[in-house]
Amino acid sequence: MSSATLKAYTTQKALKTVVENFRKPRQLFMYHPIQFEINGTFPTTKTALFSKNVNGTTYWMANMTNVYERDRQILTHDGKFREEDFLAVFDEFCKQNGLFAGSNTPSTVAERCYTQAKKRQYNILQIEKYMKKNKIEAQVNNKSSHFFAMNESQMFKYRHYEDGSLPDGYSINVPESVDDVSQILGSSVAPNAKLVEEKLRRFPSLCVRKGDELAGFISSETHGALAHLHVFDSHRGKNLGEKLEIGAAKMAIENGIRPCKFIDTTNEFFLEKAKKSKMMDVVESNGTPLVFDQNVYSPASNYGAYQ
Repeated sequence: MSSATLKAYTTQKALKTVVENFRKPRQLFMYHPIQFEINGTFPTTKTALFSKNVNGTTYWMANMTNVYERDRQILTHDGKFREEDFLAVFDEFCKQNGLFAGSNTPSTVAERCYTQAKKRQYNILQIEKYMKKNKIEAQVNNKSSHFFAMNESQMFKYRHYEDGSLPDGYSINVPESVDDVSQILGSSVAPNAKLVEEKLRRFPSLCVRKGDELAGFISSETHGALAHLHVFDSHRGKNLGEKLEIGAAKMAIENGIRPCKFIDTTNEFFLEKAKKSKMMDVVESNGTPLVFDQNVYSPASNYGAYQ
């Protein structure tokens, strides 16, 4: 059995009624954007949430629109995930938000079960199955990550953590957007000056400097995860990255954000480093680290048949 139509939560009042549902570590990347929408943290983004209960499982789908970057869709669920039920709800969600219509291709963040079908030997992607059924052709750029988040005891530790020691001549402070954004953009995979400046201004972000020289930085994504930790080559080997991450985590906690981060599944060095640091726990299901896929869909040459 399923509810008749998608239920929409498009106002701050409506979002407040469900936001606490997403405090579980595996759903923090849904919790934070909803909380940002309620608090008006990032005014250039509008987050609308939709849900539907099918056979006892509630599927939650958020659509984040932003004037500075392409729309992002966040997918999660409560209950037992079933492929056919998800695809039916996803179809409604796409039609409600105009996804796969014209050139409006999605950019999804979700657990692996949303993108990888059970019959993995066939390498069939859930959303690609949906695309094939609707005769949609699009290219997919996939990034698979493990997700790390602080537990309550870790948050208590780092909320009160004091380590003011830095190598001689170095200091850590918030970015000065006008002066720093060009250097940070130079290290960005997808540079967008205004978006970077807005994220530096509104989310936990820090810079480390040696005198007036920018030595490294850390910022956050619009779904709340710490990201883009970078120390320039000439300043490495001084433990500056760890100090940036701890400082940004403290800022996040002070602003009601549970510190979390994605690490690429192929980045064995940083995965092992994150596990050994015990600063955050890897998010697991039944003792196995969950894999989260961030998929960006781009139009193919004959794209747009599905309206």
